[in-house]
Amino acid sequence: MKILICGGDERSVLLAGMLKDDGHEVLCFCMDKAQLPDGVRAVSSPEQSDAVILPVPAENAHGLLNAPLGSQPCRIEHILDCAGCGAVMIGGKISAQIKTSAAERGQRCRDYMRCPEFTVKNAAITAEGAVSELMRRARSALCDMRILVVGWGRIGKLLIHKLSALCPAVYLMSVNTEARALAAELGCPSLPPDCPREILHGFDAVINTAPAQVIPDLTAFRDSCILLELASAPGGIDPAEAADAGLDLTVLRALPGRYAPESAAQAMHSAVSDILKGV
Repeated sequence: MKILICGGDERSVLLAGMLKDDGHEVLCFCMDKAQLPDGVRAVSSPEQSDAVILPVPAENAHGLLNAPLGSQPCRIEHILDCAGCGAVMIGGKISAQIKTSAAERGQRCRDYMRCPEFTVKNAAITAEGAVSELMRRARSALCDMRILVVGWGRIGKLLIHKLSALCPAVYLMSVNTEARALAAELGCPSLPPDCPREILHGFDAVINTAPAQVIPDLTAFRDSCILLELASAPGGIDPAEAADAGLDLTVLRALPGRYAPESAAQAMHSAVSDILKGV
């Protein structure tokens, strides 16, 4: 099978090698800053292919191909035009607009985020990477810190599980009453967003996983409080609001590719292989 990998970070580079080892013809586009594996061909423009692999997420904040290893911006519609009728497009968080454009060209879209094994593995890597980043930035041992995790999705749950093994004072903040009750039954104290300011003032670190704003007022936290943002853009912490509150915010999007690209690429490879078997 001829597979075109477009954009992405180190995960895409490693994925290219894995697919080449599977016996596929692998081409890479918009990755000219990367050192590609042996046998993988770089192309200056998209070519007709059986499958097109887009990054996770497929688009950047400007609606263009997410290609940090590419030198030139590229519209995903241009890739669709070149891929040809019948091609399968595989990517992460593919927008409705791209899905419609692909369908108009006789192409099928498959999203990584609809593969349960991938989403859980990706969340686990993200959570572990967040713990590693927190340990790197903190001036105290985790066992001496009070940590607030915002959001009770896949990443939030796994993050609380991992942190609780290292820190006895891990708390959840969620707008969802059932989520707070479940977390409490599992041994994690939980807080509503409108909890007293003096409680928030006691936290040493806040890690946001919620895709929308949950924390009502960042000024409640101490200046020394570590803020980590894991949620996809726009996220749940406003950088301008954090700056106005005198807080140092670190945005950690695409963390799997930065923290553990090999493991993240293996998760992508497994998902791609399963998708290709079904088309």
